[in-house]
Amino acid sequence: MENDIRSCIAAIGKVVTEDGITIYFQPVVSLLSQTVIGFEAFARGVDETGATLAGPVCLFNASLPVKAQIKVEELCLIKSFDAYRPLYDKYRDMLLFMNINCGIYSRDEYKVRSPHQQAESYGYSPRMITFEMDSAQLKHNVPHEMISGIREKGYRISIDNVDTSPECLDIIFDVKPDFVKLDSKFYKGIEESEAIKLKVVAAADSFKQYGTMPVAKGVESEAEALELAMAGFYLQQGFFYADNSEEDGRKDTFGQKIKRVSDAFRESRKNKTMQSQKTFRNIHLLLKSAMTRMQQEEDSEMNRILEELLKKKENLISGYVLDATGKQISKRFAGRAADPFGLRMITSAVGSDHSDSEIFIYLNSGFEKTAGYIAPNPLSGYGYHYVAGFFYKEGSRRGRIIIIDYIDVQDEESE
Repeated sequence: MENDIRSCIAAIGKVVTEDGITIYFQPVVSLLSQTVIGFEAFARGVDETGATLAGPVCLFNASLPVKAQIKVEELCLIKSFDAYRPLYDKYRDMLLFMNINCGIYSRDEYKVRSPHQQAESYGYSPRMITFEMDSAQLKHNVPHEMISGIREKGYRISIDNVDTSPECLDIIFDVKPDFVKLDSKFYKGIEESEAIKLKVVAAADSFKQYGTMPVAKGVESEAEALELAMAGFYLQQGFFYADNSEEDGRKDTFGQKIKRVSDAFRESRKNKTMQSQKTFRNIHLLLKSAMTRMQQEEDSEMNRILEELLKKKENLISGYVLDATGKQISKRFAGRAADPFGLRMITSAVGSDHSDSEIFIYLNSGFEKTAGYIAPNPLSGYGYHYVAGFFYKEGSRRGRIIIIDYIDVQDEESE
């Protein structure tokens, strides 16, 4: 280890003295818009022939003397901002993801400094500059003063190499970054494993709940790219998107790859939406039929109508009726798709109060019908959809509400 540090110090000394820091850019793409939203700048220390003397592990080694870390940090910032100029002048709305050594900004001798100070002289729009910090460094010490300074000036923040561990989620909640980048170790094998797909979907949902945009980094194949997009990671970067690289003997341009994956992703979403529409139409017809029968028949027939209704489709979960006050006046019958252990629905009985539910409040405000999604919760292990309608019983001035819960295409895939 000591020899590695000495070799690193020697290599850094050479590249700093000979101005040997070179910047490489990797695109960050959006599969929703089929565009490049920005580039991440990677620094390398090279000799006069272009051979690498100091890679990222060496340049940003936390075991280096503080003065060496500061010198490398300042030089990499300058080189990155210089290299970004042609991109900024041409596109204006192209983000720069800048890796920074956030550990040094927690040190007393460097607390007064901030990476945005290096950027100000270039005149770049702060919203186009994203300072990226490694989650491993943030676990030791979060440089709150530096982060506050960046925020106040309008710059963006990204956290690299995140996962869904409590420690990492605590950091995301504390820093509140604009972007988080998921390391490939977390999703490796997603194209072959349903369990990994579910795990990645949960990660994407968690990050979005924290108010941050998730990015999948290290994407190496088209299959990975498509599955990640389906899981909610629409922003991606990695070797797969390198221009003119080959996969399965096929040589494609950068733009062709983005378009092909995006088209496949959008087609899949379109097909699912069309299936959802078909499912909704069928359930809506059942709702209308049940409402008509309940309007015309005696209240004593209400439970029988519901019981018969829930036998008509395999994807029905439950059905029940509320009165004008939100009180449940029917049994809540379980359909063929209902789990016998109650994991699909929150069970309720005659007399249960639903007046605080979104469905009741919406329909009690004058609307005739509504539909929506119930997210998974402690009493209902899986999410499901619902349709609901408001109707008047013949001869009565007091309205009633019938609610039908069912499984949609997306619900089935989340299990």
